[in-house]
Amino acid sequence: MSSSSPSQDSTQSSEPLKPDEITALEYTSLKVPYEMFNKRFRSSQKTIEKNNYFLKESADLVAKAMKGDGTSPIYKRDVKEKMDIYFGRFDELFGTFKQITDEEMELIDLLDTRVKYLQQANTTDALKQETWRSQRISRLIIDYLLRSGYFETAQKLAEQANVEDMCNKTVFMIAKQVEDSLSRHETDRCLEWIADNKSKLRRLKSTLETTVRLQDCIELVRRGDRLEAVHYARKFLANLPKDQWSEQVVKVMGLIGFGIPSKSRAYNEYFSEKRWDQLIELFKQENARVYKLMEYSSFNACLCMGLSAYKSPQCHPDPDSRCPTCRPDMHELAEDLPHSHVSNSSEFQKIIDMDHHFLMEIVLPWYL
Repeated sequence: MSSSSPSQDSTQSSEPLKPDEITALEYTSLKVPYEMFNKRFRSSQKTIEKNNYFLKESADLVAKAMKGDGTSPIYKRDVKEKMDIYFGRFDELFGTFKQITDEEMELIDLLDTRVKYLQQANTTDALKQETWRSQRISRLIIDYLLRSGYFETAQKLAEQANVEDMCNKTVFMIAKQVEDSLSRHETDRCLEWIADNKSKLRRLKSTLETTVRLQDCIELVRRGDRLEAVHYARKFLANLPKDQWSEQVVKVMGLIGFGIPSKSRAYNEYFSEKRWDQLIELFKQENARVYKLMEYSSFNACLCMGLSAYKSPQCHPDPDSRCPTCRPDMHELAEDLPHSHVSNSSEFQKIIDMDHHFLMEIVLPWYL
């Protein structure tokens, strides 16, 4: 179990972080706001095109009213009515454009803020670099808290560490709302999320929407509304791509046609509560794919790496040990981790405080 000397720590802290050290953990810091901006931009395009179409339609009506049909007189009242509609739609387009611009600029500013923050890691000032490292540890813990649903705790820590702009709170809060609704056997919130990310999910060839629609059909069959299930399937599954016509889809169509089989294990699984758990897991995977989130938090990865770095074949539960991996509360976490690959190991010499702060001061800084 090796430990760096104080002089070594001082030297390292005055050197800028290597690019690999930053990109290994900070990928999502830039990718999430980029994906949010990309989604906002694509949605804005469709909104502007729609409003522009209505504006052009109004302009054509004005031109037609002013020109007349050549046989009947042109009434000022009709022209004014068409002009009012035109200017009303113009004001609507202008307001929509301003709202879209403000939202996009907000995301651009967020991305710019994060880029500038990450650039601070290149400083050679020991004090500034130590502050940056400490904030990164806080951000890793915040990410873990957000993934676990502890939003208020994460918010307080973000405010205390002054890293609110570096947290992806919105993404995880929306995801938690969807997961909670699915746990209550409700699909409306999930379908809203799918609609908001439809173009991205299509490019990823996601099967989430198909799975949710099938679950709705299953619930209709469970309630005995087979006719309603037929209408639902015709509306949402009629144009299903060939690559998504899986065995599961065929079996659900069979359920709709023949009802609930009384003695069939193959079909009983479709009415199991586990299907909702599987749907929640599928949503988590697709949410991570949409925003390029890692499957597990960076905090978990860093903690495991730090514990593994200190772990040796001689480690065993010992409440009096100075070794982090020998502490009973940490040994359980490190039990399945590999040993560190060091030929010579030495005991920790200057560990004064091994209370609840040791996790941030000893284990995590090994990797950070």
